[in-house]
Amino acid sequence: MATVGLISCVSRKRNYATEAKNLYSSALFTKSQKYIMSRCDRWYVLSAKFGLVEPDDIIDPYEETLNSKSLSERKEWADRVWKDLYNNLKPGDFIVILAGIRYREFIVPRLRKHGFTVEVPMEGLSIGKQLQWLSKQLYQPNREKDLERLYTALKTLEAGVGGKRVMSDCNGKQNWPLSGVYFFFEPGEHRSKVEESRVIRVGTHAVSKGSKATLWNRLRTHRGTNIGGGNHRSSIFRLHIGAALAGKDISLVVSSWGVGQSANKEVRKEEESLEKVVSRYIGTMSLLWIAIEDEAGPASDRAYIERNLIGLLVGPAGPIDMPNNEWLGRYSPNVRINKSGLWNLDFLDYFYSPDFLDVLEEYVKVTIGKKPKPIKSIAPSNWYAKERQKVHQNQLPLFQE
Repeated sequence: MATVGLISCVSRKRNYATEAKNLYSSALFTKSQKYIMSRCDRWYVLSAKFGLVEPDDIIDPYEETLNSKSLSERKEWADRVWKDLYNNLKPGDFIVILAGIRYREFIVPRLRKHGFTVEVPMEGLSIGKQLQWLSKQLYQPNREKDLERLYTALKTLEAGVGGKRVMSDCNGKQNWPLSGVYFFFEPGEHRSKVEESRVIRVGTHAVSKGSKATLWNRLRTHRGTNIGGGNHRSSIFRLHIGAALAGKDISLVVSSWGVGQSANKEVRKEEESLEKVVSRYIGTMSLLWIAIEDEAGPASDRAYIERNLIGLLVGPAGPIDMPNNEWLGRYSPNVRINKSGLWNLDFLDYFYSPDFLDVLEEYVKVTIGKKPKPIKSIAPSNWYAKERQKVHQNQLPLFQE
């Protein structure tokens, strides 16, 4: 299995014949090429004139774009490209496309029909936003390696705690740490390149000073009651799941869902059927947890690890492991959920620090009994102060105590 990149041609070109990789001189193409070369085993140019082009193929400059071609002309071009592309692919190849809609409209459906996994990371972005996205992605060139490091740590954690726990089987009598960070996994959701469960939510609790909430209390709120009910007003996770379920199946729609911070008995009764569906859905999920029994507060090690985890999984450049096409989150009314692949909203644009993985790995060792519980914080001592200094004023509520 290989990762194959496709980049569309651009209008700005050198005025002499040269290799395709050097012909296009715009900042967008240059950054796209750097990104693709950092992620892919091989790549091609989608040329409006020459079709599928190898990076080292020498071609003449030209003035041609699919944006000015008719529908029939674009279909004819796509037929030609598809024939050459399919002959260069093998079953299981993963395709990354940095190209506008006209260049991929008839290519992507064929790729998916033939069983290839396709990622279009800059889909829907303007040229300016694409340049920003690429700049942010190139700013963290080792992100894929860091992601592999995270999942390696999770494998160690899973083996050390005796496997993931299924939510419907969880109860307060199990050996839960007082506090920690948890990871949810959803049936059918796997990472893009490997048959490995993909993290679909990261969470913690007690990040307000003085909070007494425990890890199990937080998980119980997400899971729902023992008789299958629940309260989505106490769990933003349940709220998002319910909204997505209703988005997928209109018969589940409840007009009061997510309205207000409390509800009377009549309203709760109307919401009961959807709450039960939510509980059943969350009950199929499994989870892992890291024991981090530090003091409650926004500067806790748990808060440090949570935001860095989300920044690694998604971050300003978006997810590396894309959600399945049928993932429930695709039906969420919140675009940040269906684009990020996480049932999270906070810290999706966070620039993670690779150093957080050192801290996470230490806590994995603590959780599985390979190291004693630290007597003080092991996160960088000034991380929270630095966050407050660099954050924009209108985001400060995220840091309030």
